[in-house]
Amino acid sequence: MEFTDQKCSYGLVSAPQPQESPPSAGREEPFGRFQAVETKETLRETATKFLLFENQMDKGCRIRLNHSDTLQQCGFNSSLPLVVIIHGWSFDGLLESWIWQLVATLKSPLVQPVNVVLADWVILAYHQYSVAVRNSRLVGQEVADLLQWLEESAQFSPSNVHLIGYSLGAHVSGFAGSYMRGKHKIGRITALDAAGPLFEGTSPSDRLSPDDANFVDAIHTFTQEHVGLSVGIKQPIAHYDFYPNGGTFQPGCHFLEFYKDIAKHGLNAITRTIKCAHVRSVYLFIDSLLHPSMQSMAYLCSDMDSFSRGLCLSCKKGRCNTLGYHVRQEPRGKKSKQLFLMTRAQSPFKGECGWPRAFRRAGCSHWSEDAQVP
Repeated sequence: MEFTDQKCSYGLVSAPQPQESPPSAGREEPFGRFQAVETKETLRETATKFLLFENQMDKGCRIRLNHSDTLQQCGFNSSLPLVVIIHGWSFDGLLESWIWQLVATLKSPLVQPVNVVLADWVILAYHQYSVAVRNSRLVGQEVADLLQWLEESAQFSPSNVHLIGYSLGAHVSGFAGSYMRGKHKIGRITALDAAGPLFEGTSPSDRLSPDDANFVDAIHTFTQEHVGLSVGIKQPIAHYDFYPNGGTFQPGCHFLEFYKDIAKHGLNAITRTIKCAHVRSVYLFIDSLLHPSMQSMAYLCSDMDSFSRGLCLSCKKGRCNTLGYHVRQEPRGKKSKQLFLMTRAQSPFKGECGWPRAFRRAGCSHWSEDAQVP
């Protein structure tokens, strides 16, 4: 089964699409000192391009593995955490628009300062899906090589790294974690609707798993099956697995919207409608950054049906957690916790109180007897 990443947006902040630019010697000196570390490996070019962004409008500056001068030229700040964005399979050889939205949001004043890097592996992702899956291991190795080189050259601990992987990129993140050597694990991996085909039901070593970082969280938004396969992986793969609206499909992505999209986007509406639920994971994550005062709460539950009946609306003993960037990081063993919540169809996605009677206990002060879940 082949599928694509999403290109539609939901009215969130956007930034112009960067293009690779040469390192600029005129950038400010970063905090921290960098040491030139000689390695036994040939100073090779990685297939993955690592682009560092200093601000919202930055075009990106390429960091070259084993070239410490590029860390200084690009403005890497070793005193700040590092967020690495890893995209998924490419249908058309182009990077998706959500990438620049996420970069812009992470570099906005709404977020505590962090280094933001894009792992651009489109040259290996622009193949048949099965080939891109095979290439994902190489990309994971190259991400691990970058992080280990940062540890050696800049004394930058992998525990200060947060990998955000979308679709196939989620499993790239997992491979990166498994390839890490030494005593320090990657600090956090966030999986945004991790890819399902060729990963569902496989062993933890062949996909993202809780072993790959100190903390792993996953958002599942498109697990609806077609011919026995689902675009997003259904099984839990993290310490905390979030299933918004049950994870199968998302409000606002129904095929009833197809005709509206046809009028607005022409034939592109076909792929937009199909991909809508898959990329919703990305926009839920961005939403958690854009609206710090409107965080979506999810609850530990056995399934969506039990949650919908109001049987799981309790935060006692850690039975709830926040969806997205500000999740409470509590690994607590290797067993995954599955959490459920309901969201709106548009940003801000936080569910409102006009929901069924069972949601009285969710803390809503106003609700409607005839309300329907959006």
